Amino acid sequence: MTSEAEPATILPWDTDFFGFCIGRVRDSRLTTNSLEAILQWNDDRHIRCLYFSADATCDKTLALAHQGDFQFVDMRVDLSLVLEPAAAPAAIHRENIRPGHLADLAPLQAIARLSHHDTRFFKDRHFPVIRAEALYAEWIRRDLELHRVFVVSSPTHPELPIGYITCLVDSAKRQGRIGLIAVADGHQGKGLGRALVSAGLDFFRSAGCCQVNVATQSANIPAQRLYQAEGFRTCESSVWFHRWSPAEEGSA
Repeated sequence: MTSEAEPATILPWDTDFFGFCIGRVRDSRLTTNSLEAILQWNDDRHIRCLYFSADATCDKTLALAHQGDFQFVDMRVDLSLVLEPAAAPAAIHRENIRPGHLADLAPLQAIARLSHHDTRFFKDRHFPVIRAEALYAEWIRRDLELHRVFVVSSPTHPELPIGYITCLVDSAKRQGRIGLIAVADGHQGKGLGRALVSAGLDFFRSAGCCQVNVATQSANIPAQRLYQAEGFRTCESSVWFHRWSPAEEGSA
């Protein structure tokens, strides 16, 4: 079991999904001593892949990450929006946008498998593409069961989802988070992404949230413009590294 004092933690969900031990470094900055402790922790627990989200502003951390054989995979941008109180009751149900339900799972998973290829799990070729696609198919299933999902339907086939947004609420902090958002190929460039974000913001207001957070890739300029158009502002940037250890005999 990982204690809070340890420099990294094992990720049970990722480990179970990919079939080998995966961990994550706790802090976003490194020192020579902390790097040594991380590498020792990694070896002692036979970690196959170790994630590290590094502070993009700390040159020393970035240099030490490379020194420790962490490989760059992605850059992430975090954005935040302070929600103003709604002047009127939230109007969640826009034209062609409705809450998702389990009957939507198959088409939503089909969209999810194809819509997130700009993320770190696809950029890191140690992860098979088919498993990375399955990761997002499982992600949308989990959000559909545990959180609120809104879908935009085809104008000609109202029962067929062609896009989605997943909304997570932390009631204690009065904060919301946009998890996944996607619009199927052939339906992009029509303002559906912005309509989904707007519907999500109405939901967060109705849930009593005073702030909404979202993360995207730094290279995903269209997504950043979408969020900025709704009033989001960049609050943090980070560099994602993965450190791979040689597979042990008999392991995946």
